[in-house]
Order: sequence, then structure tokens, then C-alpha cells
Amino acid sequence: MHIISLIAVTVATLLLPGPGATADTNRAIFPADFDKFVLYATYDRGSSKEEAFALPETIELSKSGNPLPAGTRLVLGIWTDYKLTGYFVMHKGVDWGLDVEEERRTGDWHFQQFGLDKQVNRTAIADRCESCHQSQASNDFMFTIDRMRNYLP
Repeated sequence: MHIISLIAVTVATLLLPGPGATADTNRAIFPADFDKFVLYATYDRGSSKEEAFALPETIELSKSGNPLPAGTRLVLGIWTDYKLTGYFVMHKGVDWGLDVEEERRTGDWHFQQFGLDKQVNRTAIADRCESCHQSQASNDFMFTIDRMRNYLP
């Protein structure tokens, strides 16, 4: 009986992620105050488009030219065949970059995909987001920062 318990503990230990392997850690949440966010950019791609949303305070902060602070949340509405199909959220927190392996790190941003019900749709999407957003390190890992800084209400 002890040998079976020992084997079970050993297998369970081997399956646990080691230091730096935190692929399941994702702190991005859908903003409860999304109704206060404003549309600051739209990207049309035929029957598909993306709509970028942020709080007015975030847009104002972006105009300083400094990286956005911890607590910042950005939402991208995804449209396919002229229908809203879901959302992507970028959420920044203090030292959140430590949750991600260094080669995938995008500052302290976490990414998550959400369905129309604003519930997590799938967690694997973060890897793709991180790989693309790494190219934007000089722009606080954002593709939309210029549009945000130039936004006029």
C-alpha cells in the first residue's frame, strides 16, 4: 500500500510545473466596469474587425508617453463575419511578468480570451498573444498605443 502511495506522490510531483514553468498562471480578468470603457480604435479587415477599448483615464495616462501602470486593462472586441464573437483582454499587474517564462514575457501584461458571456473562453491563447506582443517591447507591448495617444473624444 505504501509503495502505491509513494508512486502516486512521485508521479504527481513530476507532473507539477517546476520553477519558471507557470503556463497555467493567468491573472487577466474581464473588467467588471467594461461599460465605462471607450472605443479608441477600430481595425477593419473585410468581414472581420477589431475594436480597441480602454478607460478614459487609461487613454489620458497614455498621452504622457510613459508605460501604462499596473492595474491597466485593455479590451479588444473581435468581430468575424460582421458579428461580435468574443474579446481579448490585456491586464497589467505588479510583477506579473514573473508568472511567465522569460522567453515569453511581455513586461507585466497577461492576456486572456473571453466569450460573449465574458467568461474565459480558452487559456491557450495567451501564448500566441505573448509571441506577437513581444515585438512591441518599445511600445509597452501594445500595438495600439499610438492610436490611444492620438485619441480625441
